[in-house]
Amino acid sequence: MLSIHFLGKVKIRYNEKNVEEKLGSKAIALICLLALNRKRYVSREKLEGYLWPDSDTEAARYNLRYNLWLIKKNVGKDHEGREFLYVDNECCAINSDYLCQCDIIDIMDFETSPEDTIQRVMDLKLLFRGDLLEGYYFKNCDEFNDLIIFERMKFDQHKIRILKRLVELYEGEDNHEDCLLVIDEILEMEPFDEDMALKVLNTYVELEKPVAAVAYYNDFNDILANGLGVFPSEKLRNRYIEIKSSLDHHKHIGGKESKFNLTSYCIKNIEFFWISDVVGKIVKNIDFNCIDQLNDKEIYALGRIQGDILNRLNNKDSLEDVYKQDIMDVGIINAFIKLINCIGDKYSLTITILNSDHMDSTSAGVLEYLKNTKAKGLELIEK
Repeated sequence: MLSIHFLGKVKIRYNEKNVEEKLGSKAIALICLLALNRKRYVSREKLEGYLWPDSDTEAARYNLRYNLWLIKKNVGKDHEGREFLYVDNECCAINSDYLCQCDIIDIMDFETSPEDTIQRVMDLKLLFRGDLLEGYYFKNCDEFNDLIIFERMKFDQHKIRILKRLVELYEGEDNHEDCLLVIDEILEMEPFDEDMALKVLNTYVELEKPVAAVAYYNDFNDILANGLGVFPSEKLRNRYIEIKSSLDHHKHIGGKESKFNLTSYCIKNIEFFWISDVVGKIVKNIDFNCIDQLNDKEIYALGRIQGDILNRLNNKDSLEDVYKQDIMDVGIINAFIKLINCIGDKYSLTITILNSDHMDSTSAGVLEYLKNTKAKGLELIEK
């Protein structure tokens, strides 16, 4: 049985023995070229042009013959007695009837079907171990190197297509947690994919995590604004408004309050560290409207200790004059307390404090104030 892996570290095994080192880089490249053209014959002239462009005609022909012989020597017949390669005086091809497993052929041949299973699609996903011919560069073979770069981009699209099919299958089984993990993989490759962003919102709603959906939308809005200078589509905005309105409705009718838990850390002798840690986690996980209730100077004050809060704003340029103002420590403290109170109007906020005995003195004073004033909706757990 022949097994070929071109994605990531190249591995070619015939009858349970590794043969890639016996083949050499040009023979491996030759097999790869034929696999990429699995459904058609490739002329000898074209193969010679890709792999030996600087050789004269006779030398290129000899090199091709030698590498074809090398492949035949190390990759024998299958159990039905069929040769791996079809070769004649004009063309070469992989024998389509030869029994073998090749990662790139399996991926290229995949078409979605009602018969797809999660295991089948997951097996295809696991074939993506790295780039096509990872680590290979062929000296003086510019056209072939360019082809490999182009094919690597195509395999990125194949991977996205397979991941999207996996998302559909997980959705069909209401497996929302795994669905989110796969969508994250897609968005790492295509961070501006609004269809996937919409799926994230809907999946969080299915998981009864509307707050996470709102926070994700705000992050995605930032990605589009900073990366492309555009806003989310009307469809995505409308879905966000629906989710946000649902949250506000529950608050209005006295329904169950949305809960938010965060874990914070302390470092001794670094002033404002605990406050900065809490603000950073609030910015990443609680919706934008809580921050909206702070004025520009208060946002800038918190930005002095936690820059992420400034990145939540779309109108950064208009705050330039505010940035130039001197902010005293008391301004930072007052802004933080106001932010906690604004959150308390919308959420039941629980802050778990690890290493509380290492809290800096400024944060310790603020913590004591929050305890004494019994801030609305706030629960503090010290460990």
